[in-house]
Amino acid sequence: MRADVVILGGGLSGLAAAIELSGKGRAVTIVDQAPRLGGRCYSYVDRVTGDVVDNGQHVLIGAYHQTLRYLDAIGTRGLLRSSPGLRLMMHHPVKGFCRFEMSRLPRPFHLTAAMLRYSALSLKDRTSLLRVGLDLQRGSAEGNIMLGRLTIDQWLTRLNQSAEAKRSLWHPIAISVMNELPEHASALLFARSLRAAFLGKKSDSSILIPTVGQTELYVTPAKALLAKGGAKILLNADVQKMTAKRGRIDRIVLRNGKEIVPSFVVSALPPYALGRILPPGADGRQIRPGYASLTYSPIVSIHLWFDRDFMNEPVVGSIGTMLQWIFNRRLLLDGAGESPAFISAVISAAYDTVTLPKGELVKVALKEMGELFPESRKAKLLHAVVIKEKRATFSPTNDNNERRPGAKTAFENLALAGDWTDTGLPATIEGAVMSGFAAAALLADR
Repeated sequence: MRADVVILGGGLSGLAAAIELSGKGRAVTIVDQAPRLGGRCYSYVDRVTGDVVDNGQHVLIGAYHQTLRYLDAIGTRGLLRSSPGLRLMMHHPVKGFCRFEMSRLPRPFHLTAAMLRYSALSLKDRTSLLRVGLDLQRGSAEGNIMLGRLTIDQWLTRLNQSAEAKRSLWHPIAISVMNELPEHASALLFARSLRAAFLGKKSDSSILIPTVGQTELYVTPAKALLAKGGAKILLNADVQKMTAKRGRIDRIVLRNGKEIVPSFVVSALPPYALGRILPPGADGRQIRPGYASLTYSPIVSIHLWFDRDFMNEPVVGSIGTMLQWIFNRRLLLDGAGESPAFISAVISAAYDTVTLPKGELVKVALKEMGELFPESRKAKLLHAVVIKEKRATFSPTNDNNERRPGAKTAFENLALAGDWTDTGLPATIEGAVMSGFAAAALLADR
C-alpha cells in the first residue's frame, strides 16, 4: 500500500498534524495500535451511571492559542465555557476557602492585585509574591539560561518565597501545570507557562472549561472532518518496524504483515514506542542523543458519585492534602445525570499514590472531602472509578528538557510530534497540538 503522509499515533498531536496536512490537500493515513483515536486524551460513558468520564480533568486557558486554532478547525471551540479571568478557589487547612482571582485592571496590575488580595497568605508573604511577577517580566536570554539550571523550588527560594507561599500557592499551581514535584521540575518550563498565562494578552489568563467530554471535544469531530477529506484511519494496527534507504523511511511494516510505502511520515508516538520501530542500525543520534532515556510522571484521577450535592464551586484546589484539584462535574458539564452529585479529583505527580489500591484511594478521598465539605459526610457514595496513568507525561526536569528533540530528524521524510518533543512547554494539551502543527509545517515545507 502506498501512502502520501502516514501519521503514526492518533493522539492529540497526531490528530493536529493530520488536520493541518489534510487541510492543505495532503492525503493522510493515520495508523494507531489502539481501537480508538485520542491516545491519552479520551472520555467514555460509565456503564453504571451513564455519565461521561474523562481520563483526567483538562481545564484550558486563553493562552492555549494553538489548541484553540485546532478546535476552530474541527468546529468545537463553542463547546468551551469561558470565564473572564483566572479564578482559583483554594482551600487552606486553617484559613478555609480563599480566592486567587485576577482583577479587571490592565496587565500587569491584574496579577499584582490578585497576589495582594490572596488571603491564604500573610500580608508579608503576599507582598513577596510580587518578586515572582517582577522576575517573570524581566525575562531575558541570560535569565532563561539560569532558569534552565534551576528547579522550581530553587527559583522560588532565590526569590525569597516563604515555605507557606510555596505550599499555599506556587506548589499547587506548579504540580498541576508540570505534573512533577517542584523540587524536581524545571523552573524554565514553569516560568514560560506563567508568562504565557499572566503576561500576555489579558484574555490569555481566562479559564476555558469544556462542557463535554474530551472525546467529543477533541476526537470525534476531528475524525469526521478527516474522513470527509478522504483520510484513511487504520485502528488496531500495530507497527512492527520501519526501514530506511538513502536517508528516507521507505517502508512501514505492520505486525499483521502488511506494508505501507510512505512519501512522508509523522511519528506521534511516545519515545519508548518510537525507539522500538526505528530502522535497523538507527539510534538516538538520528533523533536526539538521550531521547530514549526520558522519564515519566504519573497521574491518578478519582471519580465519585453521591446521592446528594455538597459542592457549590466548579473547581477547588486543596492545600496540603492527597487530593489536589476537585471538580464538580455537574456544574462543569451543565447536565443532570442519574445521581445528584458527580465529583472528580486529580492527583498529579502521583508517585506516592499511583500504587495504592482503589479502595484505599477512595477512602482517603472521602475523608479529605469531608474536611473540605462537611456536608459530604452525610452523602452516600453510590459509585467510584479510579484511573491510573503511570506514564501520563514525561517528567519536565531540566535533564529531560535537554533530551527533547524537535520535529526535524536525520531522516529526510520523518518528522516528530508529541508533547514530549521540544515545544518549550511542559507536557500540556497546548504542547501536544503545537508539536503536531510543527511537524505538519516541516513536512509541508519539504
